[in-house]
Amino acid sequence: MKKFSILVIADNVETSTSLQEILTTNDFVVKSANTGKMALEMLADEIFDLIFIETSLREMDSFAFCRSIKANENFSDPSVIFIIDPDKLDLIQNIYEAGGDDYIQKSLICCELITKARVLLELKYSRMMATNMNQMLEDKVAQRTLELEESLNNLKEAKKELEILEIAKSEFLNLISHEIRTPLNGILGSMALIGRYNLADEVNRYFSMLDTSVRRLEKFSNTILEASTLRIKGSKSLKFSQIDLFKVLLTATDQCKAKFHEKGIAIEMQNDTTNSLIKGDPQYLSKCFNAVLDNAFKFSPKGEKVEIRVKNEPNGYLKIVVTDHGKGFSKGALDNIYNALSNLEAHFDQNTGMGLHLAKLIVDAHSGFIRVGNLQPTGAFIEILIPSIH
Repeated sequence: MKKFSILVIADNVETSTSLQEILTTNDFVVKSANTGKMALEMLADEIFDLIFIETSLREMDSFAFCRSIKANENFSDPSVIFIIDPDKLDLIQNIYEAGGDDYIQKSLICCELITKARVLLELKYSRMMATNMNQMLEDKVAQRTLELEESLNNLKEAKKELEILEIAKSEFLNLISHEIRTPLNGILGSMALIGRYNLADEVNRYFSMLDTSVRRLEKFSNTILEASTLRIKGSKSLKFSQIDLFKVLLTATDQCKAKFHEKGIAIEMQNDTTNSLIKGDPQYLSKCFNAVLDNAFKFSPKGEKVEIRVKNEPNGYLKIVVTDHGKGFSKGALDNIYNALSNLEAHFDQNTGMGLHLAKLIVDAHSGFIRVGNLQPTGAFIEILIPSIH
C-alpha cells in the first residue's frame, strides 16, 4: 500500500507538534499549516489523503473550510478528521453536517488516533481502487464494443462483397453453361442428321466416340449449373410439393434399368415403408437417385446386383440405402467423395465428377442427410435420409 500523505491544520503549536510526531512515527507523510490561507495553498499544490483540522481555529471557520474543500473538484476529496476540545462535544453534529468523516479529542490517545486514520485511509484507498477498477472495466467494455462494432461492420462489408461475388459467379456460370450448350445443340443436331447416313465402320466408331463425348459434355454443363444454383440458393431453388418418394425412386430406377441389364447387374428393390410421403422437388430428387444409382452401376462387377431398401425411421425420416458389391471406396475417395469434380477412383472416362456432389446438395436442400461407407468384406453403401410427412 502507498504511503499516505496527511495535512495537519492547527494554530495550536502543541496540538500540531504532537500530531505530527505520532503520525510520522507511524510511517505517514505529514505536513502542517497554521492558517487557512496556507492550507488552501498547500491543497492547491499537493494531493493529501487525510486532513486533521482543529474546530477552534482563530482565523477561520473550520466547518466552512471543510465544506469548501469537500465541494472543490480540484482537490482529491481528502478525508477530514476534526480535532475538538473535550468540553466541546456538542460540536459533533456540526462536524458531520460540514462533511467531516470523524473526530478525535485533544487529549490525544495514540492508538485511537492511528486506528481512525488508518480506517479512513483504507476506506478511501478501497474506494479509489474500486473506482479505478470500474473505470478500467468501462474502458475495456467500451474498447471491446468498438472492436465488435468494427468487426460487425467488416462482416457486413464482407457479406456484401460475398453476395456480389455469388451473383457474379452465378452469372458467369450461367454464361458459361449457355455458351457451352448453344454450340452443343448445334453439334447434337448435326450429329443426328449425320447418323441417318450409312457410314463406314471406322467412321461409325469415331462417330460413336464423338457422340459419347458430346453427351458427357452436355451432361456436365447441366450438372454444374444445377450444382451452382443449389450452392447459391439452396432450398429456394426447389419447387416443393407433396410427393411419394418411393414412386420417385421407382422412376429413377426404371430409367437406369437398361444399362444395368446390359452389364448383367440386377436391381433388387425392397420397400418396408408404411408412409413414403414427403415435401420435395421430384425432378431434383430424381437426379439425386440417378447419381447414386450411377455410382453403384460404375463400381459393380458384371453379374452382381445392386440392392435398394426403403424404410421409415423412428425419428420421422425416410431412409433409402443403395448397396453394391464392388470393391468399395478407398480412403481417398471417402475423404473427397462430396467435393465438386472429385473423380473418386480417377475414372475420368466414366463420370463427370459431379454426381455425388450434386446428390449431397439436393439432399441438403431437402433438410436431409447423406452418408457413405464400405461393407465387409467388399461392397459399399450410400444412405439417404429425407424428412417424411406425418
